[in-house]
Amino acid sequence: MTENLSRVDIYNEDYVDVNHAYVQIYKFYKRLLEAEDADEEVMAVLREILLVFNPTLDRIKSEMTVKTRFKEENMPDKNKKNMKEKETQVILHGNFTGE
Repeated sequence: MTENLSRVDIYNEDYVDVNHAYVQIYKFYKRLLEAEDADEEVMAVLREILLVFNPTLDRIKSEMTVKTRFKEENMPDKNKKNMKEKETQVILHGNFTGE
């Protein structure tokens, strides 16, 4: 029998995975921008997904009751370095106009 979960429960459990999907789509889009023969229809669809997805993720995160990042003081030095590198690579508010 399934338990009754609220949307916030689901947000708390699945936000990281959904955000990861956004980041993967964004990285894919950025790579396609570099292609000489990028398909404009595919690019347009990806831009639309990102434009709609971004504020939705912000809304979901604003309703969450759990933190989405670890506190740095509880992390080994190696993980701190990896987290900082990842933070500089992820741009959640990109320019999707293709300019």
